[in-house]
Amino acid sequence: MNNIAKLAKILNADVIFLDSVQHTTNFLYKNNRDSNNDIHDFLLNKLDLVLSHSYTSVDYDLGHVVVCKINPTQLICFSFLYKKNFTDDNELIHLHSLQNLKTIAQIIFTMYNTVEAPDEDIYILKIDNKKPVKTRHFVPFDSQLFFDTETDIIKAIVYSKKDQLSTALDSLAEFNLVAEHLTANNIIRGEKNTLISYISILNRAIIQWGYPAKLAFQLQYSLVQEVELSPQFLNFFQTIKEISWHYFSVIKQYRFNNFLPLHQRIKQYIKQHIRENITLDDIATGLNASKKTLNPAFKKEYGVTITQFIRQTKVETAKELLIASNLSLLEIAELLSFSTATYFVKTFKKVTGVTPNHFRKHFITRPLDD
Repeated sequence: MNNIAKLAKILNADVIFLDSVQHTTNFLYKNNRDSNNDIHDFLLNKLDLVLSHSYTSVDYDLGHVVVCKINPTQLICFSFLYKKNFTDDNELIHLHSLQNLKTIAQIIFTMYNTVEAPDEDIYILKIDNKKPVKTRHFVPFDSQLFFDTETDIIKAIVYSKKDQLSTALDSLAEFNLVAEHLTANNIIRGEKNTLISYISILNRAIIQWGYPAKLAFQLQYSLVQEVELSPQFLNFFQTIKEISWHYFSVIKQYRFNNFLPLHQRIKQYIKQHIRENITLDDIATGLNASKKTLNPAFKKEYGVTITQFIRQTKVETAKELLIASNLSLLEIAELLSFSTATYFVKTFKKVTGVTPNHFRKHFITRPLDD
Protein backbone atom coordinates (compact mmCIF):
# COMPACT_ATOMS: atom_id res chain seq x y z
CA MET A 1 0.00 0.00 0.00
CA ASN A 2 2.91 2.33 0.70
CA ASN A 3 4.08 2.16 -2.90
CA ILE A 4 0.56 2.79 -4.17
CA ALA A 5 0.35 5.95 -2.05
CA LYS A 6 3.72 7.11 -3.39
CA LEU A 7 2.60 6.43 -6.97
CA ALA A 8 -0.52 8.50 -6.29
CA LYS A 9 1.67 11.31 -4.99
CA ILE A 10 3.72 11.28 -8.18
CA LEU A 11 0.57 11.26 -10.36
CA ASN A 12 -1.21 13.81 -8.14
CA ALA A 13 -4.18 11.54 -7.43
CA ASP A 14 -6.35 10.49 -4.50
CA VAL A 15 -6.54 6.76 -3.72
CA ILE A 16 -9.89 5.23 -2.80
CA PHE A 17 -10.23 1.66 -1.50
CA LEU A 18 -13.59 0.02 -2.14
CA ASP A 19 -14.77 -3.20 -0.47
CA SER A 20 -17.87 -4.72 -2.09
CA VAL A 21 -18.50 -7.18 0.76
CA GLN A 22 -18.54 -4.44 3.42
CA HIS A 23 -20.04 -1.99 0.91
CA THR A 24 -17.64 0.70 2.08
CA THR A 25 -15.10 3.12 0.65
CA ASN A 26 -12.26 4.97 2.31
CA PHE A 27 -9.27 7.07 1.31
CA LEU A 28 -5.94 5.29 1.33
CA TYR A 29 -4.24 8.50 0.30
CA LYS A 30 -5.75 11.97 -0.04
CA ASN A 31 -3.77 14.36 -2.17
CA ASN A 32 -6.44 16.95 -3.03
CA ARG A 33 -8.29 19.05 -0.49
CA ASP A 34 -11.15 19.50 -2.98
CA SER A 35 -11.73 15.77 -3.45
CA ASN A 36 -15.17 14.90 -4.80
CA ASN A 37 -16.88 12.64 -2.25
CA ASP A 38 -19.87 12.09 -4.56
CA ILE A 39 -17.74 9.70 -6.59
CA HIS A 40 -17.70 7.31 -3.62
CA ASP A 41 -21.50 6.99 -3.71
CA PHE A 42 -21.47 6.53 -7.45
CA LEU A 43 -18.94 3.71 -7.28
CA LEU A 44 -20.89 1.95 -4.55
CA ASN A 45 -24.09 2.26 -6.58
CA LYS A 46 -22.36 0.78 -9.64
CA LEU A 47 -20.47 -2.02 -7.89
CA ASP A 48 -21.78 -4.78 -10.15
CA LEU A 49 -20.74 -2.86 -13.25
CA VAL A 50 -17.20 -1.94 -12.17
CA LEU A 51 -16.58 -5.39 -10.69
CA SER A 52 -17.43 -6.95 -14.04
CA HIS A 53 -14.31 -5.36 -15.59
CA SER A 54 -10.66 -5.57 -14.58
CA TYR A 55 -10.15 -1.87 -15.34
CA THR A 56 -12.65 0.99 -15.55
CA SER A 57 -12.37 4.70 -16.20
CA VAL A 58 -15.15 6.83 -14.71
CA ASP A 59 -15.33 10.25 -16.39
CA TYR A 60 -17.23 13.22 -14.94
CA ASP A 61 -17.27 17.00 -15.28
CA LEU A 62 -14.37 17.79 -12.92
CA GLY A 63 -12.13 14.78 -13.41
CA HIS A 64 -11.88 11.04 -13.86
CA VAL A 65 -11.27 7.94 -11.80
CA VAL A 66 -9.16 4.93 -12.81
CA VAL A 67 -10.64 1.82 -11.17
CA CYS A 68 -8.59 -1.37 -10.80
CA LYS A 69 -10.16 -4.61 -9.58
CA ILE A 70 -7.42 -6.05 -7.37
CA ASN A 71 -9.42 -9.16 -6.45
CA PRO A 72 -13.02 -10.37 -6.94
CA THR A 73 -14.44 -8.19 -4.16
CA GLN A 74 -12.13 -5.18 -3.81
CA LEU A 75 -11.15 -2.18 -5.94
CA ILE A 76 -8.44 0.47 -5.80
CA CYS A 77 -9.33 3.74 -7.48
CA PHE A 78 -7.07 6.63 -8.51
CA SER A 79 -9.08 9.85 -8.61
CA PHE A 80 -7.81 12.79 -10.70
CA LEU A 81 -9.17 16.36 -10.60
CA TYR A 82 -8.73 18.51 -13.71
CA LYS A 83 -8.32 21.78 -11.84
CA LYS A 84 -5.73 20.27 -9.52
CA ASN A 85 -3.67 18.47 -12.13
CA PHE A 86 -3.44 21.53 -14.32
CA THR A 87 -1.98 23.81 -11.68
CA ASP A 88 1.05 21.65 -10.98
CA ASP A 89 4.32 20.72 -12.61
CA ASN A 90 3.28 19.93 -16.15
CA GLU A 91 0.68 21.18 -18.57
CA LEU A 92 -0.57 18.02 -20.21
CA ILE A 93 0.78 15.19 -18.10
CA HIS A 94 -2.90 14.49 -17.63
CA LEU A 95 -3.38 13.99 -21.35
CA HIS A 96 -0.65 11.39 -21.38
CA SER A 97 -2.16 9.62 -18.38
CA LEU A 98 -5.55 9.48 -20.09
CA GLN A 99 -4.02 7.77 -23.09
CA ASN A 100 -2.39 5.27 -20.79
CA LEU A 101 -5.21 4.52 -18.39
CA LYS A 102 -4.75 0.83 -18.93
CA THR A 103 -1.04 1.08 -18.11
CA ILE A 104 -1.76 2.94 -14.88
CA ALA A 105 -4.44 0.41 -13.89
CA GLN A 106 -2.03 -2.47 -14.59
CA ILE A 107 0.65 -0.81 -12.49
CA ILE A 108 -1.81 -0.54 -9.57
CA PHE A 109 -2.73 -4.21 -9.93
CA THR A 110 0.90 -5.33 -10.03
CA MET A 111 1.90 -3.15 -7.08
CA TYR A 112 -0.89 -4.60 -4.94
CA ASN A 113 -0.69 -8.24 -5.97
CA THR A 114 3.00 -8.47 -6.98
CA VAL A 115 2.01 -10.53 -10.02
CA GLU A 116 1.60 -9.63 -13.69
CA ALA A 117 -1.57 -7.68 -14.39
CA PRO A 118 -4.31 -8.96 -16.74
CA ASP A 119 -4.05 -7.74 -20.33
CA GLU A 120 -7.65 -6.58 -20.69
CA ASP A 121 -9.25 -3.48 -22.20
CA ILE A 122 -10.34 -0.63 -19.98
CA TYR A 123 -14.07 0.07 -19.77
CA ILE A 124 -15.12 3.72 -20.13
CA LEU A 125 -18.02 4.93 -18.01
CA LYS A 126 -19.30 8.51 -18.25
CA ILE A 127 -21.28 10.39 -15.64
CA ASP A 128 -23.76 13.15 -16.46
CA ASN A 129 -25.41 14.61 -13.35
CA LYS A 130 -24.02 11.61 -11.44
CA LYS A 131 -25.64 9.15 -13.88
CA PRO A 132 -23.81 7.08 -16.46
CA VAL A 133 -24.35 8.12 -20.06
CA LYS A 134 -24.43 5.16 -22.40
CA THR A 135 -25.19 7.12 -25.56
CA ARG A 136 -25.03 10.78 -26.54
CA HIS A 137 -27.73 12.38 -28.67
CA PHE A 138 -26.33 15.38 -30.49
CA VAL A 139 -28.60 18.36 -31.07
CA PRO A 140 -28.96 19.73 -34.61
CA PHE A 141 -26.13 22.21 -35.13
CA ASP A 142 -27.33 25.72 -34.29
CA SER A 143 -24.69 28.36 -35.04
CA GLN A 144 -26.11 30.91 -32.62
CA LEU A 145 -26.46 28.40 -29.81
CA PHE A 146 -22.93 27.17 -30.41
CA PHE A 147 -21.60 30.75 -30.38
CA ASP A 148 -23.44 31.47 -27.12
CA THR A 149 -22.03 28.32 -25.53
CA GLU A 150 -18.52 29.17 -26.69
CA THR A 151 -18.93 32.68 -25.26
CA ASP A 152 -20.06 31.26 -21.92
CA ILE A 153 -16.95 29.06 -21.78
CA ILE A 154 -14.67 32.02 -22.52
CA LYS A 155 -16.36 34.23 -19.90
CA ALA A 156 -16.11 31.47 -17.29
CA ILE A 157 -12.39 31.06 -18.01
CA VAL A 158 -11.38 34.73 -18.00
CA TYR A 159 -13.51 35.55 -14.92
CA SER A 160 -12.54 32.32 -13.07
CA LYS A 161 -16.10 31.07 -12.63
CA LYS A 162 -15.82 27.33 -11.97
CA ASP A 163 -19.53 26.46 -11.83
CA GLN A 164 -20.29 28.43 -14.99
CA LEU A 165 -17.51 26.60 -16.83
CA SER A 166 -18.89 23.20 -15.78
CA THR A 167 -22.35 24.19 -17.00
CA ALA A 168 -21.08 25.56 -20.30
CA LEU A 169 -19.00 22.45 -20.97
CA ASP A 170 -22.07 20.30 -20.35
CA SER A 171 -23.86 22.32 -23.03
CA LEU A 172 -20.92 22.02 -25.41
CA ALA A 173 -21.07 18.23 -25.08
CA GLU A 174 -24.36 18.25 -26.98
CA PHE A 175 -22.67 19.45 -30.19
CA ASN A 176 -21.02 17.10 -32.66
CA LEU A 177 -17.80 19.11 -32.82
CA VAL A 178 -15.71 16.73 -34.88
CA ALA A 179 -17.99 16.21 -37.87
CA GLU A 180 -17.06 19.39 -39.74
CA HIS A 181 -13.35 18.58 -39.46
CA LEU A 182 -13.54 14.96 -40.57
CA THR A 183 -11.48 13.82 -43.53
CA ALA A 184 -12.11 10.60 -45.38
CA ASN A 185 -11.27 7.60 -43.21
CA ASN A 186 -9.38 9.78 -40.75
CA ILE A 187 -11.28 10.45 -37.55
CA ILE A 188 -8.07 11.14 -35.59
CA ARG A 189 -7.13 13.97 -37.96
CA GLY A 190 -10.60 15.42 -37.57
CA GLU A 191 -10.31 15.30 -33.80
CA LYS A 192 -6.91 16.97 -33.90
CA ASN A 193 -8.17 19.73 -36.19
CA THR A 194 -11.09 20.35 -33.84
CA LEU A 195 -8.83 20.55 -30.79
CA ILE A 196 -6.36 22.88 -32.49
CA SER A 197 -9.20 25.16 -33.58
CA TYR A 198 -10.59 25.17 -30.03
CA ILE A 199 -7.18 26.01 -28.55
CA SER A 200 -6.82 28.92 -30.98
CA ILE A 201 -10.21 30.33 -29.93
CA LEU A 202 -9.35 30.16 -26.23
CA ASN A 203 -5.92 31.63 -26.86
CA ARG A 204 -7.28 34.69 -28.66
CA ALA A 205 -9.79 35.17 -25.86
CA ILE A 206 -7.25 35.23 -23.02
CA ILE A 207 -4.99 37.63 -24.95
CA GLN A 208 -7.93 39.99 -25.45
CA TRP A 209 -8.67 39.70 -21.73
CA GLY A 210 -5.12 40.80 -20.88
CA TYR A 211 -3.01 37.68 -20.53
CA PRO A 212 0.51 38.36 -21.92
CA ALA A 213 0.60 37.51 -25.63
CA LYS A 214 4.05 35.92 -25.40
CA LEU A 215 2.92 33.53 -22.68
CA ALA A 216 -0.33 32.82 -24.50
CA PHE A 217 1.45 31.82 -27.69
CA GLN A 218 3.87 29.65 -25.73
CA LEU A 219 0.87 27.97 -24.16
CA GLN A 220 -0.82 27.50 -27.52
CA TYR A 221 2.32 26.06 -29.09
CA SER A 222 2.82 23.53 -26.30
CA LEU A 223 -0.81 22.41 -26.38
CA VAL A 224 -0.91 22.08 -30.15
CA GLN A 225 2.35 20.12 -30.03
CA GLU A 226 0.83 17.73 -27.49
CA VAL A 227 -2.25 17.28 -29.66
CA GLU A 228 -0.19 16.56 -32.78
CA LEU A 229 2.02 14.07 -30.91
CA SER A 230 -0.97 12.18 -29.53
CA PRO A 231 -1.62 8.94 -31.46
CA GLN A 232 -5.27 8.82 -30.37
CA PHE A 233 -7.77 10.29 -27.91
CA LEU A 234 -9.32 7.72 -25.65
CA ASN A 235 -12.17 10.10 -24.87
CA PHE A 236 -12.33 13.07 -27.23
CA PHE A 237 -14.73 15.27 -25.30
CA GLN A 238 -12.87 14.64 -22.07
CA THR A 239 -9.81 16.08 -23.81
CA ILE A 240 -11.87 19.18 -24.70
CA LYS A 241 -12.77 19.53 -21.03
CA GLU A 242 -9.17 19.09 -19.93
CA ILE A 243 -7.98 21.83 -22.26
CA SER A 244 -10.76 24.11 -21.00
CA TRP A 245 -9.88 23.47 -17.37
CA HIS A 246 -6.23 24.01 -18.16
CA TYR A 247 -6.95 27.49 -19.54
CA PHE A 248 -9.15 28.11 -16.51
CA SER A 249 -6.27 27.22 -14.18
CA VAL A 250 -3.73 29.29 -16.13
CA ILE A 251 -5.87 32.43 -15.87
CA LYS A 252 -6.79 31.81 -12.24
CA GLN A 253 -3.13 31.30 -11.37
CA TYR A 254 -2.16 34.43 -13.31
CA ARG A 255 -4.58 36.48 -11.21
CA PHE A 256 -3.30 34.91 -8.01
CA ASN A 257 0.38 35.33 -8.87
CA ASN A 258 0.07 39.09 -9.07
CA PHE A 259 -0.33 39.17 -5.29
CA LEU A 260 2.31 36.58 -4.32
CA PRO A 261 5.70 37.30 -2.68
CA LEU A 262 8.62 37.13 -5.11
CA HIS A 263 9.90 33.68 -4.06
CA GLN A 264 6.44 32.15 -4.60
CA ARG A 265 6.05 33.88 -7.96
CA ILE A 266 9.41 32.44 -9.04
CA LYS A 267 8.32 28.94 -8.01
CA GLN A 268 5.02 29.24 -9.87
CA TYR A 269 6.75 30.59 -12.97
CA ILE A 270 9.12 27.62 -13.02
CA LYS A 271 6.28 25.11 -12.65
CA GLN A 272 4.25 26.76 -15.39
CA HIS A 273 7.21 26.86 -17.79
CA ILE A 274 8.93 23.63 -16.81
CA ARG A 275 8.94 22.37 -20.39
CA GLU A 276 11.02 25.34 -21.49
CA ASN A 277 14.74 26.04 -21.18
CA ILE A 278 14.22 28.48 -18.30
CA THR A 279 16.86 31.14 -17.61
CA LEU A 280 17.08 33.83 -14.94
CA ASP A 281 16.54 36.41 -17.69
CA ASP A 282 13.29 34.66 -18.64
CA ILE A 283 12.09 34.68 -15.04
CA ALA A 284 13.06 38.33 -14.52
CA THR A 285 11.23 39.35 -17.69
CA GLY A 286 8.19 37.20 -16.96
CA LEU A 287 7.83 38.52 -13.41
CA ASN A 288 8.94 42.07 -14.17
CA ALA A 289 11.58 41.74 -11.45
CA SER A 290 15.26 42.56 -11.11
CA LYS A 291 17.45 39.61 -12.09
CA LYS A 292 19.84 40.12 -9.18
CA THR A 293 17.02 39.84 -6.61
CA LEU A 294 15.79 36.44 -7.81
CA ASN A 295 18.27 33.96 -6.35
CA PRO A 296 18.65 35.64 -2.93
CA ALA A 297 14.88 35.75 -2.43
CA PHE A 298 14.39 32.17 -3.61
CA LYS A 299 17.28 30.57 -1.72
CA LYS A 300 16.39 32.37 1.50
CA GLU A 301 12.95 30.75 1.44
CA TYR A 302 13.62 27.31 -0.07
CA GLY A 303 17.30 26.64 0.69
CA VAL A 304 18.23 25.86 -2.93
CA THR A 305 19.16 27.94 -5.93
CA ILE A 306 16.74 28.54 -8.77
CA THR A 307 18.83 26.35 -11.08
CA GLN A 308 18.74 23.48 -8.57
CA PHE A 309 14.99 23.79 -8.22
CA ILE A 310 14.48 23.82 -11.98
CA ARG A 311 16.54 20.64 -12.30
CA GLN A 312 14.62 18.92 -9.49
CA THR A 313 11.26 19.93 -10.92
CA LYS A 314 12.16 18.73 -14.40
CA VAL A 315 13.15 15.36 -12.95
CA GLU A 316 9.89 15.09 -10.99
CA THR A 317 7.98 15.88 -14.18
CA ALA A 318 10.04 13.29 -16.05
CA LYS A 319 9.05 10.71 -13.41
CA GLU A 320 5.39 11.34 -14.19
CA LEU A 321 6.00 10.92 -17.89
CA LEU A 322 8.01 7.75 -17.39
CA ILE A 323 5.18 6.22 -15.37
CA ALA A 324 2.11 7.55 -17.16
CA SER A 325 3.21 7.51 -20.80
CA ASN A 326 5.08 5.42 -23.33
CA LEU A 327 7.23 8.32 -24.50
CA SER A 328 10.85 7.52 -25.31
CA LEU A 329 13.71 9.10 -23.37
CA LEU A 330 14.46 11.30 -26.37
CA GLU A 331 10.84 12.50 -26.52
CA ILE A 332 10.81 13.25 -22.79
CA ALA A 333 14.14 15.06 -23.08
CA GLU A 334 12.74 17.19 -25.90
CA LEU A 335 9.47 17.90 -24.07
CA LEU A 336 11.40 19.13 -21.04
CA SER A 337 13.95 21.09 -23.11
CA PHE A 338 17.04 19.10 -22.18
CA SER A 339 19.77 19.77 -24.74
CA THR A 340 20.24 16.05 -25.44
CA ALA A 341 18.84 12.72 -24.26
CA THR A 342 22.27 11.98 -22.79
CA TYR A 343 22.16 15.11 -20.66
CA PHE A 344 18.63 14.20 -19.54
CA VAL A 345 19.79 10.74 -18.43
CA LYS A 346 22.80 12.24 -16.64
CA THR A 347 20.65 14.81 -14.82
CA PHE A 348 18.00 12.26 -13.86
CA LYS A 349 20.60 9.90 -12.41
CA LYS A 350 22.32 12.72 -10.53
CA VAL A 351 19.06 13.68 -8.83
CA THR A 352 17.55 10.22 -8.24
CA GLY A 353 20.54 7.88 -8.20
CA VAL A 354 19.11 5.71 -11.02
CA THR A 355 18.70 6.07 -14.78
CA PRO A 356 15.30 6.87 -16.32
CA ASN A 357 15.09 3.41 -17.88
CA HIS A 358 15.84 1.76 -14.52
CA PHE A 359 13.19 3.91 -12.83
CA ARG A 360 10.58 3.04 -15.48
CA LYS A 361 11.40 -0.67 -15.39
CA HIS A 362 11.84 -1.26 -11.68
CA PHE A 363 9.76 1.28 -9.76
CA ILE A 364 6.91 -1.24 -9.36
CA THR A 365 9.10 -3.80 -7.60
CA ARG A 366 11.09 -1.49 -5.38
CA PRO A 367 10.15 1.24 -2.87
CA LEU A 368 9.57 4.55 -4.62
CA ASP A 369 11.61 7.53 -3.55
CA ASP A 370 9.82 9.98 -1.30
